[in-house]
Order: sequence, then structure tokens, then C-alpha cells
Amino acid sequence: MDTQLIISLVILIVLADIGAIILFIKYRRGDMEKNPFITILKKEAIVFYYALFKWKVRRTEGTYAYHKGSNYFWLFIALLHEQVIEAFAFHYYLKDVDPLRADILVVLHVYSILYMLGDYNLVRNSPIAFKGSGVQMKIGVRRSLCFNINDVAAIQSARTQYAKSGGIIHEKNVFHVAMLPRVFTRVFGMIDELRYEIIFKEPIEARGYFGQRKVVKKALIYMEDAEPFIQDLRKRVLEEDEALA
Repeated sequence: MDTQLIISLVILIVLADIGAIILFIKYRRGDMEKNPFITILKKEAIVFYYALFKWKVRRTEGTYAYHKGSNYFWLFIALLHEQVIEAFAFHYYLKDVDPLRADILVVLHVYSILYMLGDYNLVRNSPIAFKGSGVQMKIGVRRSLCFNINDVAAIQSARTQYAKSGGIIHEKNVFHVAMLPRVFTRVFGMIDELRYEIIFKEPIEARGYFGQRKVVKKALIYMEDAEPFIQDLRKRVLEEDEALA
């Protein structure tokens, strides 16, 4: 094992330790209800289950898919091709020169490919769902938001806001109902078209990947065909208001 590989592994281990310490502190502080390390293991298992076994999308009444028409589809195809080609190229180039590094890179690429497949399938299989008087919004295992119909103050059309410099204005305390991972919006400025926003009467809690709490004041809807869901939600909100009147 050469010096460069050892240094790379040490850096990765140190970064992983720092991340683990931060998660542990947040957990002990009460920012997360469940142990984040157990949460990660469970979510990893779910992702790989969907990558290998759960491909069929099933729709039931009261559910609305938000992944259709997302820019993530084309990005997903491009990333998948890149990972496959890169895995073969690195392995072919390094198999005789540095077999250990070649094996490590192949394992990492296979992991990346399976994770992307699982994440994509999981999001496809996680539509917005009405559960009685509640609304469940799960973006795969990335983040989730559950609220009651009577938590809704207003539902209105919305558009992505841009600064004078041309950059996207990122609102705080909002929940994004979009298939495209937020990291691509933050880093590369990629975004699906914002259609509607659901404003809540009072701030409510959403959950992040590690189970961390996040207070949100509104949910932003990026669905290509959002009308059926919005009409259904407005109807349920109206019925709830009439029942409480």
C-alpha cells in the first residue's frame, strides 16, 4: 500500500469521525429522536432493497407522484453511465499497476451505482399520500414532512426567485417536494420548475436524512402536473374548514 493511498484513507477516516461526532452531539442535544447511526443503517438497507428488488411502482387512491418530468431523470441517466464507464476504465488501467486501488475503486463505484438506483426507485415509489386527515410527503429516505389538513393556511401559485446576479434565492424554513436532490440546486443551480407553495398556519417539523428536526413554514411543490394534487388538497381543506365551522 503506497503512501498516497494511506494518506487518502486516513483523511477519509478523519472526516468520517468528525461527521460521526457531529451527529452524536446533535443526538445527545435532542435534535434527533432516534439514534442517527441506527437510522443510517436502516435507510441504507431500504435503499439497497429498492435497488435490487423493488422496481414496480404501485399507485393507490389518494396518492400523487411528484417525480414525473423532473430534470433528475436525465441527470440520473448521465451519472449512471458515468459511474459504469469510470468503473471499467479505472479497473482496466489500474488492475496491473495497483490492484488494491483498483479493487477499492470498483467497490466504491458499485456502491454508488446501487445507491443511485435505490434512491431513484425509492423516490418513484414514495408519492405524496393522504392518510385520513393528514398529508404525508416523503422524498425517499432523504427527508419527510407530515402535516394535518387543518395546518394549511393557504395554497397559492409560486415561482423560483432569482437575485439580480442571476443566482437562485434559497428560502429558509421551507420543505422542497422535488425529486432533484437539493445538492445539485445548491452547487450547480439545477432546479425543477416551482409550481405551488403550501403555507402553514404555524411552523411545523420536517425530518432530514439523519432524522434531524427542521422547522418549516411552507412546502414548495415542484410537480410537473400539480393540478390534481392541489385541487384535491384544496377540496379537503375546504371540507375540513366547513366541518370545524
